Amino acid sequence: MKYRDSGNGLIAVQELQYVIQAEYRSLIYAQRLLQLAPPEHRPYFIRHMEVKQKERLANWTRLYYHQTACYPVFSKVEPPRDYVSGLKASIMDALDASDLYAELLDGVQDPELRQMMQRAMIGESRWALRQQFMYSSYIIENSDMAKGKGLIGVIKKQLPPG
Repeated sequence: MKYRDSGNGLIAVQELQYVIQAEYRSLIYAQRLLQLAPPEHRPYFIRHMEVKQKERLANWTRLYYHQTACYPVFSKVEPPRDYVSGLKASIMDALDASDLYAELLDGVQDPELRQMMQRAMIGESRWALRQQFMYSSYIIENSDMAKGKGLIGVIKKQLPPG
């Protein structure tokens, strides 16, 4: 889907509604993943939810109201059932959101809106990277190899000093 502006330097209402729903979905995912996450991952979800609620979702909702004099519609979001598949889905969601902001940014003329989109694009990219790290570390720490089961018969080689 190609995204474009509405001709006045702002994004079209249907695209703004799509952005709002994507931000809302990300918030719901983060809330659920917070419940499922190991303790060392929880601070990242808490911070992400704060950014979503206080910054992005609020800003996009204000812009939507400013353009339409109505509040956006929030569709029901099914939260993830387990941590690993939820993280994978959330990573893809953040990457898609970053791509969406990049496409929308090309057609926006308003400097304030451009700044909002740039911040959102960078934030989504950083969030995808953070989640990828959490996913990788979780898989490594909870794999059979980490528990020693996968190392039977394997000699650990070390480099000679030097």
